[in-house]
Amino acid sequence: MIIELPKIAEGGSTYDGELPSAIMDLDADKFVQPSGPVAYVLTAEIVSDQLIVTGQVETTLKLLCSVCADFFSTTIRVSSFLRAYPLEAGQEVVDLTEDIREDILLEVPNYPRGNIDEDGHCRTCGRDVKRLLGPDKGPEPPPDCWGPLDDLKM
Repeated sequence: MIIELPKIAEGGSTYDGELPSAIMDLDADKFVQPSGPVAYVLTAEIVSDQLIVTGQVETTLKLLCSVCADFFSTTIRVSSFLRAYPLEAGQEVVDLTEDIREDILLEVPNYPRGNIDEDGHCRTCGRDVKRLLGPDKGPEPPPDCWGPLDDLKM
């Protein structure tokens, strides 16, 4: 996504559209696959000697479920895209592509889990996820886990 600085209106300009999924550069990734274009709605404004860009970006990805090891589709949305680009004299364009890619990838969960219904079954593969996770999902925290810190004397 390239913004041409001379075309920005007084008070800012709005840009919306789509970028190809190839900008995600996920061809060699075994766990994340792009499955749609990257959509954006951005507002750009020149303030002093900076370009301020705000807005929303989103795309659809296929993620490998960390529980059942099947791929499921999900939408990754960044509703708080915000960047400030310092401008140099004579600069004509600013490329946002890498920053859009980075913000989307930062929203991908470390251990993605597919859609699990009320009965604990994966909607993608039908497996009983509760059985795969075990009867308990980890130790229960003590009722007052911050209590010992309250007693700390410094």
